[in-house]
Amino acid sequence: MGIRKQLIRRRRGLAPLEFVLWLPVLLFVMALMVNYGTMATWRVRSEIVSREAVWRMRWPRSGASEAPPTRPYWPSDAVMTTEPDTAPDLLDIPAIDHPVVRGPMPNGFVVRPVLDPTRGAIKGVSEVNRQYPLLPRIGSYASGDVGTPLIDRQWSSAMMGIPNMYRRTLVLYELPRTDPSLSRAFGRAVQSVLSIPHFSALAVLDRDADIRKYTGGYVDFHPRVGRMCELDPQVVYDRQVQPLVDIRQADGDIRLGEISRLPRTMTNYFLGMYRAAVQQMQQRIQDLQDELNGTPPPDAQRQAQILAEIAALEAEIAILLPKIEQLEHYQARLPQIEDGLRSAASAVIP
Repeated sequence: MGIRKQLIRRRRGLAPLEFVLWLPVLLFVMALMVNYGTMATWRVRSEIVSREAVWRMRWPRSGASEAPPTRPYWPSDAVMTTEPDTAPDLLDIPAIDHPVVRGPMPNGFVVRPVLDPTRGAIKGVSEVNRQYPLLPRIGSYASGDVGTPLIDRQWSSAMMGIPNMYRRTLVLYELPRTDPSLSRAFGRAVQSVLSIPHFSALAVLDRDADIRKYTGGYVDFHPRVGRMCELDPQVVYDRQVQPLVDIRQADGDIRLGEISRLPRTMTNYFLGMYRAAVQQMQQRIQDLQDELNGTPPPDAQRQAQILAEIAALEAEIAILLPKIEQLEHYQARLPQIEDGLRSAASAVIP
């Protein structure tokens, strides 16, 4: 027991010595903690400045009129800029990777790289180099390039400088050059149609007055090619042109296209329209007569109105009945007319 007390007495005064020995280590660790906090702070600032750099360049901004970040938040000698970037892989979607968007396309059509996402890929870059607040002899702190990517390409009319009423096709594609003789032939064909003596009679195809009178609008009877997006001429012919023209079927018979069947189409339409109009007017006459013969009878002024309306309806019916009769006679001749068209087509269609 005495020996133990003697040893304890001999260790008195070592604590201050241990503190002095460990104090530099503790101060060094504390300095490292402060330096790390400083590094983390500048890293966060770099992220914010990098994002600010790229978003201030987002269209229609240019960044030139934007005020720089204030000091000391961001030093004037630190980097704050933008540079081109590569589009992220998430934009490489197979579902939209079609030739009509990215090419290549056949028959001389060239897809311009307007919708290329790499054209809108930019990133903000920031970098700062600062001295450590403690232990300056270990050197300075460099954040390195801190990038913030952004896809800034909306492909809107204003962004691409295209008027709103403009054919986008001319911007998205470089169209192949057509044989000049084809456009000249088309122009001559249009001029020939406009110069025929009976051109005004063709108004029945799309601006008929009777159709406007009895239906409230016009009907366009011109056979037309439907809407489709296709560059293969054979596919266009099979799906859009072939239904319009006369063709020889596999059994050798001639099938009339929509152009040759246009007389029947228009005859059926006008007959249906005139008959419906006559039926409506006859029903109106019947309703007016029932009102005229009702109990009690209408007053003298209303009777005069009813009689005037009945007279006008009967006059209108008298105009339509000869038209219906004429169309019915023509409808009866249509099989003979169509047989003649088939014979004419059979002579020229192999």
